[in-house]
Amino acid sequence: MLRNVIDLLNRPPTSPDELAARWTAAGMPLDRPAGDRDLDVVLDYLTRWARLVDAATDRHRVALLNDLLSRYAGHPTVTDHDGSGWHIHYRPGGAGLAGILTAATSVAIAQHLTDRGMHRLGRCASPECGNAYIDHSRPGRQRYCSHACANRDAVRRHRQAGAA
Repeated sequence: MLRNVIDLLNRPPTSPDELAARWTAAGMPLDRPAGDRDLDVVLDYLTRWARLVDAATDRHRVALLNDLLSRYAGHPTVTDHDGSGWHIHYRPGGAGLAGILTAATSVAIAQHLTDRGMHRLGRCASPECGNAYIDHSRPGRQRYCSHACANRDAVRRHRQAGAA
């Protein structure tokens, strides 16, 4: 789920259909078709996510994270609405795509950052990239959004060192 929202942040959807297709391709539920309102809410949410990624300090990141939770996540409820077993929702029943996406990812990133460290969210260190990433690595020292960016930057640094 978190990789999906990072993908949406790095490549924002341009239509409700694209938003729905990318959400369901990630294995996420879609109870009803996405509409223009869903796209507008998600694009606003992604703007807030970008601020979260770019927060300069842990305290600022926590303030932005708390804002996301207060805006998008509701009180937890236990449900078996889809027959998949008991699970917790942080959104009202009947929420559309925007409500599901914003609530679920707000709670998921809060859980990830409080469990693993506030530093586990950032921008790719490659000068040509700048995409956002979520650090799922064991040591928690990720600097690049992908292996491709890490390799390209290593080659660039090697060539610069050889030229010097």
